[in-house]
Order: sequence, then C-alpha cells, then structure tokens
Amino acid sequence: MEKTIAVSEQVYLALQRQATRSRESINVLVESLLKQHLDLGRYPELEWREGAGGWRVGIKGAAIDVYTVVGYSQAGYSHQEIADELLPRLGLEQVQAALRYYAEYPDEIDRILAQGEAEAVKAQLYRALSG
Repeated sequence: MEKTIAVSEQVYLALQRQATRSRESINVLVESLLKQHLDLGRYPELEWREGAGGWRVGIKGAAIDVYTVVGYSQAGYSHQEIADELLPRLGLEQVQAALRYYAEYPDEIDRILAQGEAEAVKAQLYRALSG
C-alpha cells in the first residue's frame, strides 16, 4: 500500500539532486533514506549528519563518517588497528558499529566510496609506507 507525504520545496529539490546523482527514482531514494534513518536507532554510536555530498551516517561525537571506517577495513586493516592506530579517537565499539551498519546498508556506503575512493587509497599507502 503506497502513501503520499508532503515535503518542502527545499527538501524536494535536495532529494531530486541526490536521486539524479545516485541514478535512482526519488521514491526509491526516499524509501531507502527513511528506512535507514528509522533503523539507525539500533546503532546508538552513529548519527546522521549533513555534508557536502548530502546526508551521511557518521560516528556520534566524532567528525568521522562510516565510509571512512569501511575504507580502512576494505584496505585490510583489522577493527583493532583502525581503532588503535588509524582513528584513535574512536573506540573499538564505534568501529564495530560502523562496520555492522555497513553490513546492513552496503549500497549506501559503496556508492560514497565509489564517488571518491580517497580513504581506501590513503589506507593502502599508509600500510605500504609503514610496512
């Protein structure tokens, strides 16, 4: 059963821009964003924040997005290495929460990583220079 909701012109235009960037319909985008926002209650370590590229999920109390943690993980770092060496402002629980969120919503994070794989590249370079 489909329902209709009203949003402001400003919100609609922002959704339209993001839908165009992600190449999906506004309906699909809105449903995905609302579901993720409602589900975020299961991740008390995380929060939504607005950035240059739109809304993203980040670590609560830190200026670090989930995609940053995921980038380091994909570069081969362990959870403990990420918390201890790369992002020492984070606790292990925060790193694990970010990776659990990624396991549930990989498309969102993969899209961000594909737009700019800078974090994974930096992590690989760091590992190569440290090793």
